[in-house]
Amino acid sequence: MNAFERELMRRSPLAAAVLEISDFVFSEELLDSIYNRHRGRCYEDVLGFADFLRLMRDALVRHGGSAHKLFVELESRDAEPIDESNFYRKLARTPVAISRALLREGTQRLTQLMPSDAAALPGCFDGFEVIVGDGKKIKNAAKRLKPTRGYSGKLLGAKALVAINVRSGMAIAMSDSLDGMTNDVPLVPALMDQVRQIMLRPALSIWDRQFDDVGTLRHLSSRQGDAFVVRMKNSHTTWVLESRVSSIDAQGRQVLDEIGLLGKGRRAMRVRRITLFRQRGEENVELLTNLIDSTAFPPEVLLELYRKRWGIEQVFQQVTETFSLSHLIGSSPKAVLLQFSFCLLLYNLMQVIKSYVAQDGRVLATMVSMFYLFDNVRQELLSWAYHTDGHWPRVHRDAASLRARLRELFNGVWNAIRYTKAADSKPRRKRPPPKRLHGGHTSVQRLLEGRAIVVPTP
Repeated sequence: MNAFERELMRRSPLAAAVLEISDFVFSEELLDSIYNRHRGRCYEDVLGFADFLRLMRDALVRHGGSAHKLFVELESRDAEPIDESNFYRKLARTPVAISRALLREGTQRLTQLMPSDAAALPGCFDGFEVIVGDGKKIKNAAKRLKPTRGYSGKLLGAKALVAINVRSGMAIAMSDSLDGMTNDVPLVPALMDQVRQIMLRPALSIWDRQFDDVGTLRHLSSRQGDAFVVRMKNSHTTWVLESRVSSIDAQGRQVLDEIGLLGKGRRAMRVRRITLFRQRGEENVELLTNLIDSTAFPPEVLLELYRKRWGIEQVFQQVTETFSLSHLIGSSPKAVLLQFSFCLLLYNLMQVIKSYVAQDGRVLATMVSMFYLFDNVRQELLSWAYHTDGHWPRVHRDAASLRARLRELFNGVWNAIRYTKAADSKPRRKRPPPKRLHGGHTSVQRLLEGRAIVVPTP
């Protein structure tokens, strides 16, 4: 490298981190192993699987999910490895087993780089690997395939059921269906099988209300020691009570802690039901769990743990908005699932970077804005690609030496103005209840003059 390139590299710590972590995660040995075990009838010719993934990474990170823009850039430098149409065909034929393995095994390598757990949990959960599970419909598939042309309305590309590790904040596994209209519940057994391959300790999984049938609860607890916390539908009526304890929480709300049988006959399952009675017309929260011991697992602790489930909704939102999932490269379900898997891996990679940035700033990782951090990553990568030939020097490091390298890169990188989430830098006041306008509408001018008629609050 010349002096200019060396100085540009020095000033691009985020780009360096992304590219060097990518080289560690997407090692030739790992990718060859994943591809050979799960490729089915697919094969490599001119474009190898590792190079194929690097093209996907550049399309997502540098070009907002547009493979066409990437190939235009490569063609301008006479550096395209294959024709653009061949890239799309390869994307459409990639087996879904490769997408699952890529997320599962790539995340295991990323976990080796985390400086520490991102979230602490109460001590009663120390014996568990705590995960949150939920489904994601991958929307807005483009109508490029011939059978999809000529229809109005939006198309669902595929469906995935994802497990998130609560402590690290990383997506660790997914099960899927090519049919985006598929229900989430049938995907649970395949997801839990993958989770149990990864996690040797018992798994404590947190789920929303659609997963509360007895058959699914048995899948969630089929391995010795596994536990669940699942929100219960209000429509359930088959409940045989054994014991009941009532208490009041710190906010003065009633909490009912019951043990009984859920279901009928031989399918009945002994579980614990915890009900939080909320005020002001809000829906009550009813949880089911097989953690029967109320002394070891108090009801208020389990209710607080269930609130962690909202984190997976935030992950899906960030993956969609930040990592170009809203712009699907491929049109077929297999292509959509591969992009979703890769976007989850990018999210996990950024979780690692966010942890090091937070460590440098001596703040919680939850305070760091993923959006602004990734925006700076993209700017640094674009600058490197524009001012050089686009090739970053590749150095093969083990996990320990790469952790040291990341600490070196992020020394002094913290910027409180640039990276702090808006909600943390300027906390928002709680909004008062909206005022109802007489007739449901008025004019701006009347509001400015104070002449608008407001319906009195009962």
